[in-house]
Amino acid sequence: MDRPMRNQASDSKMADENVVQRLRRRTQQARDLGFHVRTELLDGQEPSWCMIGKRKTIFIDLAQTAAEQLRQLEESMSEYQQRLRKSRQSMNPAA
Repeated sequence: MDRPMRNQASDSKMADENVVQRLRRRTQQARDLGFHVRTELLDGQEPSWCMIGKRKTIFIDLAQTAAEQLRQLEESMSEYQQRLRKSRQSMNPAA
């Protein structure tokens, strides 16, 4: 059975939309966890998270593709979770 021919541009657009949808979903999850998510032109600076006052903030490089922004967001959230686990372990070493 022959498969219908697909348009590569159409396939690419569908994949991009999927990445954009995942980026939106992960951004909302970060916000639900109390993060302020800022997309800015980082001009070569490393995207990451930090505390600004009492507010957890994730910086994402606006100059990057949606796929790269998603990777940056996931890495920043993972780094935060790791640091949080280490902090909890140091506060409660018997656990």
